Amino acid sequence: MKIGIDIGGSHIGIGLIEEDKIIAVKDKILNEEDKKDIENCILSNIETMVSELLLENNFKIEDISLMGIGAPGTIVDGKIVKATNLQVKDFNIVSKLKEKYYIPIQIRNDAKCAGLAEKIYGSLREYDDCLFLCIGTGIGGAAFMNGKLLEPKRYSGLEFGHMVVHKDGKTCSCGKLGCLQAYSSIKALKSKIAETMGLDNNISGKTLREEILIKDYLKIEEDIEEFLDHLKIGLCNLIDIFEPEAICLGGSFSYYEDTKLFSRLIEKINEPKSTFNSDVAIERPKIIIAEFKNDAGIIGATICK
Repeated sequence: MKIGIDIGGSHIGIGLIEEDKIIAVKDKILNEEDKKDIENCILSNIETMVSELLLENNFKIEDISLMGIGAPGTIVDGKIVKATNLQVKDFNIVSKLKEKYYIPIQIRNDAKCAGLAEKIYGSLREYDDCLFLCIGTGIGGAAFMNGKLLEPKRYSGLEFGHMVVHKDGKTCSCGKLGCLQAYSSIKALKSKIAETMGLDNNISGKTLREEILIKDYLKIEEDIEEFLDHLKIGLCNLIDIFEPEAICLGGSFSYYEDTKLFSRLIEKINEPKSTFNSDVAIERPKIIIAEFKNDAGIIGATICK
């Protein structure tokens, strides 16, 4: 049995994992008060939820062979060097957890974890050359060539969300201007729609999917088009660079498969001359949705690669 921990920009998810199966899971939504002392908040919530999971499922820590962590941003030697969405810097989380848990602990960038879960067990398992984008509070990514995860020697790399898609555009949480994440994360979409509709900035994904996108689509159509136009630029850039067989979209975006958000994106990607080889390609890259949805990071955190 393994423990998978997914630390996101707005939540912490922890699960008991057996290969690709989640036996039990707990989740904590991070609010603005939590983020005032985010490092201690993360550590204390991990300890609390791990204790509860073990107790409720009749396990002891000695039954756990590995604790795996997926965390946003740049990961080096067990440390979260930089995670702008969490406002964390040089957080030696593995060292801190090893003071309490005498078991192997590993950490990897959260999008790489989710990508591994989809590649090994999920929607990308039949493809050798493929990409994974985690679209939620931010945008992270993973790339696989000839079936292998691309891993730079320095830092985590493959920060797809921080490619510039709009010169001198909106300020991103990383400090750069015009990043894809500033336009096409789910957080950015919610913020823009809330502004247009005069709603609370913390509208839920369910409300957006099941009510606003259905009843008020015409009112927010311009916002949707801006979101999708920038996402198309980002995805088409990635297609030209990597020539993948498939691109898997995960994170919160994976819950929008049955909405106009997804169908319009496919239309835009398939427009003539959208990519360098679109006029000669026998088959365009498949745009698919993550099989494990938001659970991919928890599962992938426990994969040893």
